[in-house]
Amino acid sequence: MKAGGKLSGKTLVAVLVAVVALVALAWWGVGWWQTGRFMEETDNAYVRTDSVALRAELSARVAEVAVDDNQRVHKGDLLVRLDDASYRDRLAQAEAQQAVAMASVTQATRRVELQKASIDQARAQVRAAESDVEQARQHLSRSSKLASRNYASRQQHEDDQATLRVAEATLAARRAAVVSARRQLAVAESDVESARANRDAAAADLAYARHQLDKTRIVAPRDGVVGNITAEAGSLAQPSLTLMQLVPIESAYVAANYKETQLTRMRIGQPVDLHVDAYPDVTYHGVVDSLSPATGTEFSLLPQDNATGNFNKIVQRVPVKIRVTGPAEALGRLRAGLSVVPEVDTRDLEPRDEARLAHATGQDATQPQPGS
Repeated sequence: MKAGGKLSGKTLVAVLVAVVALVALAWWGVGWWQTGRFMEETDNAYVRTDSVALRAELSARVAEVAVDDNQRVHKGDLLVRLDDASYRDRLAQAEAQQAVAMASVTQATRRVELQKASIDQARAQVRAAESDVEQARQHLSRSSKLASRNYASRQQHEDDQATLRVAEATLAARRAAVVSARRQLAVAESDVESARANRDAAAADLAYARHQLDKTRIVAPRDGVVGNITAEAGSLAQPSLTLMQLVPIESAYVAANYKETQLTRMRIGQPVDLHVDAYPDVTYHGVVDSLSPATGTEFSLLPQDNATGNFNKIVQRVPVKIRVTGPAEALGRLRAGLSVVPEVDTRDLEPRDEARLAHATGQDATQPQPGS
């Protein structure tokens, strides 16, 4: 009996273990069927940021580096100040040239006004000459009548004829002076246009000089953290040299390289749980932002060419951009390059995502999608 009781006890334990194992396996199977089979994860994922390489736009000595490594800055903060002595001199020269150009415009405008006054004077002289001609004709007419009746001397008649000729010549000269004054006015007006063009050119040179002077102050184009500072006071800054990097921490995202076989049900807008190796106690959340239009090999420097005799099929990977949404208090802890394990929940295929994907791929949204 003891042997039998002992044997039955061992059997009972084995049965209990088998039942627990079967229940656990069934529980796991149900969970996998309902949830697990829809969760797509990969360890080929990293935190990325749209970092900005800050370079000088002109060649000048570095006068001051106003920030330190890993310092948080805001948009518009001074990062590097270059030696601006020569650019200030160019600005002063441009301001002087603009003053000269504006004075030339004023002078040319006044010449036009003076020429218009000369035209008015010449017209008045024409009217006076016309009056003299009319008067000389009247005198000649009277003297001609008197001379025909022998009431006036022949000398007086000849003098009146000469006076008329002189008046007509004077009138012609006055009219020629009006024409000449008008032509001189056209020349003066063209001088005004030339002076204004010179003024505009001087204003453009002045704006360019001010813009060049502004370039001696390198400021932060957006909020972020500066790092990899290579600029030193006294060194020569050139457009080809990177002075520092500006990393916008809050705009960090995850670039995950999923296998092509994992994209069947993956859609834009699906939720993602992100497990960052550096912070195992924090679970970040995000959404699928976009899928790359091609595999990673297509964008490589030397794309793979499979049209050869030796061919081995390799599962390709497609970059997926994941936008990090929370938790808000932990977003600032992310750093570019950290390893991440994203887990995309592909259970829900929302109609709006299906329609957006169909529109992007040119497919009919009413047609069934693979795996849906």
